[in-house]
Amino acid sequence: MTLTQHDIECLYEAREMIAADVSRHYTIEQIAAHVGLSATKLKKGFKEFFKTTLFEYLETERMEKAKELMRSTDKSLKQISSLAGFRYMNNFSTAFKRKFGVSPHEWRKGLYSILMIMGHFSAGALDPVISLLA
Repeated sequence: MTLTQHDIECLYEAREMIAADVSRHYTIEQIAAHVGLSATKLKKGFKEFFKTTLFEYLETERMEKAKELMRSTDKSLKQISSLAGFRYMNNFSTAFKRKFGVSPHEWRKGLYSILMIMGHFSAGALDPVISLLA
């Protein structure tokens, strides 16, 4: 597929649209209409140019958003899954484990242990966070 400079700009716009709010559930057609490409050109062009599908890109962005929220907030995993665009907690947990090899709970618990070892928190400082995970 030959991509023009305009097509490439549209692909970047589509990528930015997805990344701007990973909790939104756009259809391919909505994204295509917004950026001015056909759905076929958007799907094929995105895969060719960025070397990933739209769905893979969205899932990666959602997982990174979830990790950032687990790192920087004391929100519950249910809240985080919703903010990362998952309608159901079990879908989030399954996708997270598939991507990183551990559940969100295990990942967050491991992060807590590392921070304690590094001395970033005193003992008990994150107990309210850990209680949310139980």
